[in-house]
Amino acid sequence: MAKEFIVLGELHQDLYYESDFYDELVEKITTKLLSFLHHNPDDFNSRIARKIITQAFGEIPKKIESKGYIKRGGNGNNSADYISRLEIPTRLITVIGRDCEWMISELKENGINTDYIFQKDALTPISTIIKSKITTKIYIAPNFKQKMNFEGIKITEKAFENAKIILTTPISSKFMFLFEMGGSLGLITAFTIEAQKIHSLDQLSNMIGERKDIFFLNLNDAKFILKEDLNLDKIDENLSQFAKVRVYTAGEKGSYLFTDNFQIHHPSIKIKEIIDLTGAGDSYAAGFLSKIYELVEDKYQFQEFTKIERIKEFEYILKESMKFGTISSLYKITKQVTPSKAELEDFIKQLEE
Repeated sequence: MAKEFIVLGELHQDLYYESDFYDELVEKITTKLLSFLHHNPDDFNSRIARKIITQAFGEIPKKIESKGYIKRGGNGNNSADYISRLEIPTRLITVIGRDCEWMISELKENGINTDYIFQKDALTPISTIIKSKITTKIYIAPNFKQKMNFEGIKITEKAFENAKIILTTPISSKFMFLFEMGGSLGLITAFTIEAQKIHSLDQLSNMIGERKDIFFLNLNDAKFILKEDLNLDKIDENLSQFAKVRVYTAGEKGSYLFTDNFQIHHPSIKIKEIIDLTGAGDSYAAGFLSKIYELVEDKYQFQEFTKIERIKEFEYILKESMKFGTISSLYKITKQVTPSKAELEDFIKQLEE
């Protein structure tokens, strides 16, 4: 029986609006600013700019018609979906609130193990997402999300049986007990770091005890957390204490990987049309770890690969993982759907032509 991939992360509702609101607002502000500068080129200042921008906001209709729909969301949901679609047995561990049985049903239909999705008698968080041609903005309610924790829920070691990898996405205090438990039971440990959850190096230091196996972090988030515009080597010097393999994503610059023995850079792949960058980080981590799942037998073998005498084997595995993470992310931002294994294989062939 194949071992499962455990995803530990949030599952909530996403309320989507597809709207031209931001496009129209930018156009209105631009028109007003240009008109003022044309007629009053010497009188422009910050007070005038604020007044013009405020007027532009005020002229936008109070009720804005948009195409709207509700779907499953959350980092945990997104990662579990991605990994499961790649034909890897997947188990999602999370907490949801009332009236969300439909989400559990959908996850089951997608082949995801939902035995450890717990429900609380509280409102299930809803993130409001507004998509337009120029940007996507996500409005969240952290006060509701914090209630979706494991307080009062008893989880035993059985939750981690027959599993190989545990991914916590993103890392936060409410997941740490279970994440540590998974690591102590011999799972390969991986986590993502987001500035939305982690605001300082001290916070991360207090959260992460024993060094984990792999983490993923966007370089812009790294600079925010460290409160300095450091170069990559200095960033890793500060963060190497948290994982044996550190992956830093950098958009068009590609991704960078550090271990204690070597570094790897994987360039981005140039492509013409990008629909939306939302979900790029989640899909990169999911793709990267799916290749680790394929090429590494278990935690013991992972630890063996980190030894200096097996450096070439480990470097090969990590290069393949970075490549697959890059392609997975590219598929997401160009199509905004989660691919099946066959669809991703076809996509790879197209890129190689």
